[in-house]
Amino acid sequence: MRLRELEIFRAIMLGGSISEAARILNVSQPAVSTALRHAEDRMGVSLFLRERGRIMPTPEALKLYAEVESLFEKLNAIQKLAEGLRDTGSGIISIASTPTLTYAFLAGAVARFRATRPGVRVLLEVTHTQHTVELAAAGQINLGFIHAPIENPAVQSEKLVTSEMICVLPREHELAGRSVLEPTDLCRYPIITNMRNSIAPRVEEAFRAVGVERDFAVACNHTMTVFMLVEAGAGIGLVDPWVRGEMFPSLVRRPFRPRIALSPRAIFPRSQPLSPLAREFLEAVREQAAGDDVSGTSRPSSCR
Repeated sequence: MRLRELEIFRAIMLGGSISEAARILNVSQPAVSTALRHAEDRMGVSLFLRERGRIMPTPEALKLYAEVESLFEKLNAIQKLAEGLRDTGSGIISIASTPTLTYAFLAGAVARFRATRPGVRVLLEVTHTQHTVELAAAGQINLGFIHAPIENPAVQSEKLVTSEMICVLPREHELAGRSVLEPTDLCRYPIITNMRNSIAPRVEEAFRAVGVERDFAVACNHTMTVFMLVEAGAGIGLVDPWVRGEMFPSLVRRPFRPRIALSPRAIFPRSQPLSPLAREFLEAVREQAAGDDVSGTSRPSSCR
């Protein structure tokens, strides 16, 4: 079937009649009927049954319609992409990110970006790392933001910033006066950490390397939750540093040794090079991350 015939077939399915399809396409009813007849002859399949002046789609038509609708969705996406390439002043950026990175600097980056591109719509999905990678691999987003490197041949990645694991504890805690904290310091206290991300094996190795048995009191899957638990007095947090310090002023941060380096990444589909809009947004994220210094490793107020 030719593209025009597919368009007419789709209009009939959407309108439910020849006359309504003609109205949708702004053509005559005979033109629609003729195109449909030619399509059916070319396929050798009846797409509609004519009964008492009405048409009813056949099972073959219903199967074909699912694929045709998918095709037109892709055509619409291509049209939007072409418009975005022509004019970076308008368009859509689709993004997925982990919750912590969204809190850390992505929210500020969206505001920074839209200050210069108010006509661009930003579609942001806050989700977990694996789902973000899956969306990027499938080409369903322009950009994703995750905590650590990944291995997926369908995805490209770029490093944003570099920092390290930290310990988080109440200001009045007896270890708050230490300049750094090690596994031998932490083993006497309840430890709270995020054991559902790719950093967890490196944390376990740090404890094994000094002969200390790892015994975490609370393991969860969200860095913000670790901070909340520490604030509530449940223990010492061993986490990535991306939660902004001003969100928990009652807590202090201390470097953890041995050092565990962290490098959050921007990821995007390997099959789709970044559009000018997406590249511009990525630069806004880099600027926000560098300006905020959310890591806490260079803020005297966080580690004195």
